Amino acid sequence: MRPPVYVLSTGTELSTGRSIDTNAPMIARTLAERGFPIAGLGTLPDDTKILRDEIDHLLKRPDVGMVIMTGGLGPTDDDLTVDVLSDLAGVPTVEDPDHLRKLEALAKRYPTRIRLDNTRRQIRVAGGSRVLKNERGLAPGMLVTIATKDAGFPEKYVAAMPGVPQEMELMFRGDLIPVLEERFPESNRARTVFYIYNMGESTFQARMFGIVRRGQSEEKPLAKLEELPEDFRWGVTAAAGHLKVFYECDDAAVVERLEDLAKTEMAEHYLPEIADLMIHNLCAESGRRIAAAESCTGGLIGKTLTDRPGSSSYFLGSLVTYANQAKSAVLDVSPTLLEKYGAVSPECARAMAVGAQIRMGSDFAVAVTGIAGPDGGTASKPVGTVFVGVTGRGVLEDQVTVHALSIPLDRDRIRQNTAQIALFHLYHYMKAAQA
Repeated sequence: MRPPVYVLSTGTELSTGRSIDTNAPMIARTLAERGFPIAGLGTLPDDTKILRDEIDHLLKRPDVGMVIMTGGLGPTDDDLTVDVLSDLAGVPTVEDPDHLRKLEALAKRYPTRIRLDNTRRQIRVAGGSRVLKNERGLAPGMLVTIATKDAGFPEKYVAAMPGVPQEMELMFRGDLIPVLEERFPESNRARTVFYIYNMGESTFQARMFGIVRRGQSEEKPLAKLEELPEDFRWGVTAAAGHLKVFYECDDAAVVERLEDLAKTEMAEHYLPEIADLMIHNLCAESGRRIAAAESCTGGLIGKTLTDRPGSSSYFLGSLVTYANQAKSAVLDVSPTLLEKYGAVSPECARAMAVGAQIRMGSDFAVAVTGIAGPDGGTASKPVGTVFVGVTGRGVLEDQVTVHALSIPLDRDRIRQNTAQIALFHLYHYMKAAQA
């Protein structure tokens, strides 16, 4: 059985609201998707007594089998994690030799910036713990085993990692997750994950299971929860432009049937993987190349694609044409068209897509134009109105596929949602053209 995990972030800057914690949500989300129950999330200040009392309390809770901590592993006196965990486990603190060698090498290389006597404190761990390697920093993480009187979990675990997100995430994904997967093998339960684009969480659950906030959906659901096996579990994680859905059950046929229902009945929204990965794989197989033209997203489509290693083999670039002058000069969008229909229009999206495809010499192109706000909306085109144009080589402008979006959110989320939904439509266009 995989132990329930409590995620604990430490740092006075977090507990007082001076900094925003991004570590805990990422850890909880990732572990939940791997089948680890999440018992809760918390934030504590840099205070020895508070830390010790709270961790001790968590380890005595019958619904907690593991605590994963971030923060408190630095070189200063208010970095308390190693001492607190050593005290709780009844073991001494020791220096990790591998991280000590790394620190010594850096101290020799940068003697004016790194003094060994001032920074050596951060390479300590609790004696006997499983050391987690820090590839991007100096402070090692650790996985500490603590014996308990809990019949369900006679041994409980505390994992400690740095609070710096870049250091923590690489350690978490590269070292801690493999250790947890090995110690707590996944059960034989069938599990599937898929993605639903351009659909709200409440709409999805109403269409899938007939669940609405008040009463029942008037639409006939694809499945009824009360008719599914008692051990069936499902969940939705909402992100920009899409939902990440999981189904889990001992009966693999149930999981397969439910995903097939989503795939067929929500075909205009469904993908088995996230859109930019699907594009990546399709381009790798076909050798096709893509380009983008962006107005309201300001380069987010290009960023999303180039965040994935290997994208240089198929992504030619994104032309960010924010002003009408740039749309005309760079993408050859007619000034007459802009004057007649406006920059936020299906006609402009078509012209931008064609212009990007021709100018970049790509096989496919996607273009977005919209009103991200907070100003600029009208009664006929309110804030959140977006048009996505998708085209291929040799397609005439009046044959370009255009999708109209209405995203009634704030500026940042309009832009993020638009970029993700545009990639979704680009993938479906490319897949249909290949068929």
